[in-house]
Amino acid sequence: MKKNIVLYNPIAPYYTLPLQFLALASVIDKEKYSIHIIDARIEKNAKAAHDKVIELLPNAACVGVSVITGSPIIDSIAISQLVKNHAPNVPVVWGGWHPSIYPEQCMRDGFADYCIFGQGEITFLELLDALESGDGFEKILGLAYIRNEQFFQNDERKFIDINQFPAYDYDLLPLETYFSLKNIRQIDYYSSQGCPYRCAFCADPFVYNRRWSGLKASRMLFDVFEIVKKYNVQDINFQDENFFANRNRVLQFCQGINEREMKFTWSATSRADQIAPLDDAFLQEVSRANLRKVVIGAESGSQEILDLMKKDTLAEEAIISAEKLSKHGIGAAFNFIVGFPEEGFENTLKTLYTIKEIKRINPNFDFGVFFFTPYPGTELFDYIVKKGYKVPQTLHEWCSIDFIKYSGYWVKEEERQYVERFKFYTKLGTESHYSRGWIKPLQQLAAARIKKDFYNFPIEKELVNFVRYKILNQVNW
Repeated sequence: MKKNIVLYNPIAPYYTLPLQFLALASVIDKEKYSIHIIDARIEKNAKAAHDKVIELLPNAACVGVSVITGSPIIDSIAISQLVKNHAPNVPVVWGGWHPSIYPEQCMRDGFADYCIFGQGEITFLELLDALESGDGFEKILGLAYIRNEQFFQNDERKFIDINQFPAYDYDLLPLETYFSLKNIRQIDYYSSQGCPYRCAFCADPFVYNRRWSGLKASRMLFDVFEIVKKYNVQDINFQDENFFANRNRVLQFCQGINEREMKFTWSATSRADQIAPLDDAFLQEVSRANLRKVVIGAESGSQEILDLMKKDTLAEEAIISAEKLSKHGIGAAFNFIVGFPEEGFENTLKTLYTIKEIKRINPNFDFGVFFFTPYPGTELFDYIVKKGYKVPQTLHEWCSIDFIKYSGYWVKEEERQYVERFKFYTKLGTESHYSRGWIKPLQQLAAARIKKDFYNFPIEKELVNFVRYKILNQVNW
């Protein structure tokens, strides 16, 4: 009988496909193991997800848990404790961002037996062999473990060209459930791993050591064509850290789509300095290939802050990118970070003014503004620790970190409120889907507020929140 490999994705507030598990599954011998992906996010509740895991434990080779820093650790701990209570001999393997940064902490707290750090496909495969034979753990690159209360962390694994890995088997996932939750027949897809840049707020340089590996355009076209045809997919959502890292690869991919007249839309990630230099011919090719949206990590409208975070871009490149994308009918979402220690509110205002200019160029371009959250493994995290920032010392303490709603204790309350109100009124006052029905008069008021930069007495915000939660419970702000 085949042994079960149970891969558990903990509760989290989003529904992207668990591609990390499809990556692991791509290298596992299906004749030897039966792979079961349990995604707690799409189950009725945590108990339903946990019960599925319990059913698989009697014949399990191991349970793998994907762990990211923040609230998802709560369920990661819960499922690990459940496994140890019901099947103490079944190894629990943690992988993902948090174990890659704090492997010893994850195991000292007693929840994980092994941690995989960095690129995990081959490490996990070799771990399965070692678990079967009972030895050889010390030879597995990218693995951390404890023996006789002593912590061992093996050398990191050399970064592998992802073209060597097989295509993902999406049949392992209940895709119709994800389509329903997303409200679109959309597949998430990795065409690359890593990122070659040195951003001081990002953990990628720590985990991947500024390495990047992308699939060849021919491989991408083959995979995407098969996905669209097999699953009747409408949209491909590229989840790469940096899709546009290789411009020629992107061009070849788009040319291939246009030559084959493939009918689907897609979105991808980029940086402002990658979009700003593109010429009309390139953007026309991309637009013809039905690029729906580019998600751009613009990060700041202040050159001083961009330099602080080692973004290696120019502040004006966000505006140039917006102009070029708008000209060619390509959608965009620009993400920004404010509230760095010692930033000064004048630099925050430069970011908000940049957003206003982007909205002037195209009112339907989306944006996100997030307060800086010190993420472990980043250069800026180490910097503020030296400045006295208290670091969580246990997994339970890390659970309380909310990377969406968090703002540092150094951010003044009136400045935080100003930013939150700016976000609300700018979205309400500019985006066309808010210009109908009962909300249209509020949009007109919001537009006037934006023009005057006046966000005090946010009566409209309170009214919308009342309607949202008490009556409609469906307006997503």
